[in-house]
Amino acid sequence: MTFAMSGVGVLMLAVFLAPRRDLPVLPRPPEDRDVLRVAYAMPLTLDPQGWQFFQPTQNQLILSLWEPLIECDPETGQPLPVAAAGWRWSDDRLTLTLSLRPEGRWSNGDPVTAHDYVRSWRRLLSRETGWSGVLFPIRNAEAIHRGELRDPAALGVEALDDLTLRIHLNAVRSTLVAELADPLLVPLHQSSVPLLEAYDYVRTPGDLVTNGPFRLEQSGPDGFRLAVSPHYRDRKSVALRGLEFVRTESPALARLLLAAGRVDVAIPPAAGAPGGLPTRRRVTEETETVLKILSLDFNLAREPLRDVRVRRALALAMNRADAIPESDRGRMVPAYSWVPDMPGRPALAAMREDAAEARRLLAEAGYPEGRGFPVLILPVNARHENYAYLHAWTDSWFRELGVRTYLALETGEGRKRRVEAGDYDVAINGILATVPDAGDLLSVFAHPERFNIPSWHNPEFTRLMAEANRTAGADRLALLEKFERRVMDEAVTIPTLFERRRTLLAVEVGGWYADPLGRQALKRLSIRPPEKGEPPREGRL
Repeated sequence: MTFAMSGVGVLMLAVFLAPRRDLPVLPRPPEDRDVLRVAYAMPLTLDPQGWQFFQPTQNQLILSLWEPLIECDPETGQPLPVAAAGWRWSDDRLTLTLSLRPEGRWSNGDPVTAHDYVRSWRRLLSRETGWSGVLFPIRNAEAIHRGELRDPAALGVEALDDLTLRIHLNAVRSTLVAELADPLLVPLHQSSVPLLEAYDYVRTPGDLVTNGPFRLEQSGPDGFRLAVSPHYRDRKSVALRGLEFVRTESPALARLLLAAGRVDVAIPPAAGAPGGLPTRRRVTEETETVLKILSLDFNLAREPLRDVRVRRALALAMNRADAIPESDRGRMVPAYSWVPDMPGRPALAAMREDAAEARRLLAEAGYPEGRGFPVLILPVNARHENYAYLHAWTDSWFRELGVRTYLALETGEGRKRRVEAGDYDVAINGILATVPDAGDLLSVFAHPERFNIPSWHNPEFTRLMAEANRTAGADRLALLEKFERRVMDEAVTIPTLFERRRTLLAVEVGGWYADPLGRQALKRLSIRPPEKGEPPREGRL
């Protein structure tokens, strides 16, 4: 395949010099007839364990080159075997044994073995990254990562033979199988680690050995080109000939490239997107729930936030919907629970807004109309996209309750230090799920040492989560609902916003599906040729 990633500057010059009411649309080059072209703005890495930021395109790149043991069904959230053929639990649910598919092959033809997973996971624990926590449910994983255990062989993962992987847990964890779908947990070929760490795949991309549906063909500052792997176990089901990941300067530029026919998939700017762009290319927009919660967390080590009536008053006095600007409507959604809609579980209505009740509670706590209430300190980075929301929410507190808030402007690092030192009253935070299970987001309340709320702990919540982790199905859902409602009653944090991810697609992209974790398997997609005689149709991005 031709490496067709040059000429973006020439293309964009043509776009901007063209009449603004009719963007020119480039014909698809013959060599790209069955190649899906994906635009990205934030840097991507080919190291499955070298992530800096979460982004769906990073997931899609890794899951195109590597295949994990498990995938999660995007409609039900249930785990499905992919590189694994199946699994079984021990009677005490503390040991999981997985069987690998015997037909699994690396892109150089070598068989994929259980030893490859052991090697990869030991490497992840040795790296100085917060992503290593994905392995902490496994016996000794956290101690090894923190340097308390020096022997990597003490990790509770072993290869019983080439096709059998056994995992030993610290405690019963019903979501573990689904957690194995994380792109961080793909296997690594023994030759890949030095290649990834030295970035030698830029010079010799064909030397990067992977086990996914595609292999690396070319790599450079403008992006990556992938071709179908001839040794992939399910090669016949892959309709595409290849993938191209095209680097752009910004999401807005990616949007223009889509309009002009240079790429087929683009995620628009997160906020403040420009107006519609006329184009003769037919483009659709798909949206999906993001398993993420944006919240305002209270520092319960400081008065008067120890009083649950005060916390509930502040939660009731929020005005979430009115704070969402027109440019964000449809993307940001008011949150009245901790867990958003997810496969098999709609979001609860666990909180509400009621200014009159908020004023009553604050007066009952000794602060009628906010008199005598101290100024709340909320550290914030003014460059963050949520800055305008904080203004709206704190204005609502002052207007409804007479409570004043000092937005302490900090750099990102300064804000982090202030929060770690406990020098704040309220902090804005966000948590992203790693599996499509409500217990994943709720578990932060059962492990206060990992939650950014100092001086708060309720052993009853830890007990409830442990009970939920020992059950499954409807019983588990009922326990998690009870857990979530009790946490919301405590009001140790205020859920504020959920998010919907938008993706722009050329109409010829076939097979796209929503995935709340942004882990679309691009191997399932196709490029549909235009229908014979079909005229171009005006569209708007």
